[in-house]
Amino acid sequence: MVEVIAGFECGRLGWNGHDLLATTRHLPDDHMERHYGIAQAHGLVRARDGLPWRHEPGPRLRAAQRAGMTVIWDLNHFDPPEDAVAHARRAVAAADPSAPLWICPVNEPALYPALCGMPHHEAVALAVTMARVARDHHSDVRILSTDPITGIGERQFAATDALVGAGLVDVVGVNYYPHTARTALRKVLNKTARRYGLPIMVSETSWHDGHPGHHGRHPGWTKGDWLRHILAEVAAAEARGATMAGVCWYPIVDCPPWQRPRARQRWSHGLIRQDLDIDPHLAAALHERAPSAPVQLGFDYRMAG
Repeated sequence: MVEVIAGFECGRLGWNGHDLLATTRHLPDDHMERHYGIAQAHGLVRARDGLPWRHEPGPRLRAAQRAGMTVIWDLNHFDPPEDAVAHARRAVAAADPSAPLWICPVNEPALYPALCGMPHHEAVALAVTMARVARDHHSDVRILSTDPITGIGERQFAATDALVGAGLVDVVGVNYYPHTARTALRKVLNKTARRYGLPIMVSETSWHDGHPGHHGRHPGWTKGDWLRHILAEVAAAEARGATMAGVCWYPIVDCPPWQRPRARQRWSHGLIRQDLDIDPHLAAALHERAPSAPVQLGFDYRMAG
């Protein structure tokens, strides 16, 4: 049974300064630990989260440790640091030196030209730099790459090719949403697995209630239906030989619209609502798969060593 992971939106949008950690209140002195507790109560004991350069890493790492949450930390999510080397060093220095440190150096480098004004090759170089600095300053850094891989064409693999080619990737992340999907997920996962010979994670996926692209493709579906669909596609990919390291529901907390950070309304794409209530459809789908006995958890045991 593949693990489902909670993804906490940690991006900052350069064109309007929207800091999604702040607007979702996923901060150490706010709802961060409560968010973790709600996720854990629904069987999500691991997470993707962020150590962006505008936030102190120590308090965030300690909040995860207090909550007992194992985290893959994004070092950069659409907000390139002013000093990449210093940022990577600071994040690693705050981490527990005796435990594995999972990081995603740059989330979705293929989107940096559009979202950050940074050329694709510079985003890839940024990821390489921070990954190497992290490994130079911590004895057990493990790396997830993430990019939109929604079909089987060649161009979408360019950034991941570069990172894997540099010998820096332990798990390859595939970000796959209903409105951008061009090919069945099982085919995407199997092609990616054959291309790299590495474990694969669905590193971002979710269902957005009210999104016309989602409902247009799958009329009448809910978040629970989308999760069941994704898990069935993952099982089909595993049956054809893909090694899967998890599925990350991203984001797990409803966010304000990107263009309107002060809006009262939230995009309904998470398990956790603004008032800390939960989405019943996604909660039901998560509880359906709750194991009766402990299971091996993807990215932990496969990368142990």
